[in-house]
Amino acid sequence: MSMGVISKKGQVTIFIVVAIVIVVAIIGAIFFMGGNKIYAPTDVDPNQIVEKCVKDAVEKSVWKMLANGGQRSPSQAIMYKGSEYNYLCYQADYYQGCYNIHPMLESLVEEEIEEDTKVAVQDCFNSMREDFEGRGFDVSGGSANYSIDLLPGSVEINLKKKIDLVRGESSQNFENFDTKILSPLYELIKIARDIVNSESEYCHFEYNGYMLLYPNYDIKRIDYSDSKIYILVDRKSGMEFKFAVRSCAFAPGI
Repeated sequence: MSMGVISKKGQVTIFIVVAIVIVVAIIGAIFFMGGNKIYAPTDVDPNQIVEKCVKDAVEKSVWKMLANGGQRSPSQAIMYKGSEYNYLCYQADYYQGCYNIHPMLESLVEEEIEEDTKVAVQDCFNSMREDFEGRGFDVSGGSANYSIDLLPGSVEINLKKKIDLVRGESSQNFENFDTKILSPLYELIKIARDIVNSESEYCHFEYNGYMLLYPNYDIKRIDYSDSKIYILVDRKSGMEFKFAVRSCAFAPGI
């Protein structure tokens, strides 16, 4: 009697083991068959592709703004040792203060970054679409709402675009692609504005005293060909903002 009971228990155990093996085999087959691949939630998040791509484009543009005095290409510049320095304040007369060429410099830089990167941002969405379509998703979306804000310590990337992903009976919707990069661009522009205001009014900027008040920044000035070349350095990151001023070229004591 006991032998029969043991035999039945053994049979039940064998059936359970066989069932587990069959289930594992089915799941394994589904994972390894490309047409029936199971995606984890992180695999169907387009932010992973778009965010890195957009941040790379904006970072590249920020470096361009730093080198060109806040513009994609210098609009009025002086050449010094093989590099162009964009004038932010200029006066042709030798005895007068310079005229602030870009009084809304912060807004200008935001617009310049937007214009410089809008094609790249669209390319980021195109790459994301190709990636998901290659994995069997139907991808659709609306137009992008894109802007840049310079804030203390960062460049904010405001990006809204509706994206719908459909695969089989399931669908997901995405819209918010906001992100940011760390950058001292906002602070360096503020210093440049202080310099331009002083040069415009007094034909001079006391940069040594300024650095005592703001020790996180290094200000270099080079007098060259009736102009002053300024290089503003964020000591922590090493990033430099470069521009030129032509103000009171023959003013006494300068």
